[in-house]
Amino acid sequence: MPPPSAARTGALPLAGAVAGGGALALESVVNGRLGEHAGPVAAAAWSNTLSLGVAAAAACVLSGLRPAFTALLAALRSRALRPWHCLGGVAGGSMVLTQALTAAALGPASYTLALVSGQTLCGVAMDHLGLGPGAPRRATARRLAGGLLAVCAVALPVLATRDADRTLALAVLPFLAGCALSWQMAVNGRVDEAAGKHPYPAVLLSFAAGTALMAAAVAALAVFSRLDRPRPGPPWHYTGGLLGCVVVLTAVLTVRRIGVLAAGLGMITGQVLGALALDALTGEAASHQAPAAAGAALLIGAAVLAAPSGTRPGPLAPEAADGPLGRRGN
Repeated sequence: MPPPSAARTGALPLAGAVAGGGALALESVVNGRLGEHAGPVAAAAWSNTLSLGVAAAAACVLSGLRPAFTALLAALRSRALRPWHCLGGVAGGSMVLTQALTAAALGPASYTLALVSGQTLCGVAMDHLGLGPGAPRRATARRLAGGLLAVCAVALPVLATRDADRTLALAVLPFLAGCALSWQMAVNGRVDEAAGKHPYPAVLLSFAAGTALMAAAVAALAVFSRLDRPRPGPPWHYTGGLLGCVVVLTAVLTVRRIGVLAAGLGMITGQVLGALALDALTGEAASHQAPAAAGAALLIGAAVLAAPSGTRPGPLAPEAADGPLGRRGN
């Protein structure tokens, strides 16, 4: 049994991941509503640009930025970090686009369940292959049980929907976005580690890559199609970028402590609990909330099973750790 101090050390980042998941559930609703009257591409572009602006403004008040970026450049030159590790924001930008495209149509709970199923299935692989910071974390029986329990948790509410076929068809994009989100958490954690565990470079690079992707999407839409003319909406529809800052910062800080899978499952729990609350506030049917609540309870158990018990699992055997995906230089 781990000592109390170790338990507290693991509990705090797990609680932070749950809070970050709640922010992500709210961000999905906000960007989905903005996409309804501004167009999905424009909504995603605005959200990423706002996040980038907030991250850039933070440079005026944060300390230790020069050593952090110097360490990051040194890691890139030595090939301990590869350039593609700095592109986590491409996945983040894709996720914001799926929020604007499908969140309003699916509703908070269904969108979240599709997203978190991708997160869960990919989180085990990210940890086992060592794509996140620190040593690879084995896919132990306990962690596999947590992943399987999470899959069962998301299956319950999806199968209980009245229009399951339509829900499954719409859920493909957020499912793929969830897979991408696990990868983003892993590579942002690597950037955080290379920068001396200063979260700012990972956050800034993430939003810069996401904004570049959305700018390219807007340009392509303007050339080959047409941009939707925005309709007026309430001010809170434009706050998704602020919530995005909270989500990415939380992910960077928690992955370094408890790994991609545990941090992902903590965020999953927060997302589902937040989605349940948002379903109630937006008037979703009560018959859909009961299976979603059961799924949320299972997800909490899955997060507990997948979380490290105070100490990190030992590194993989040398031949496994030096495999093509496990090698630290990749």
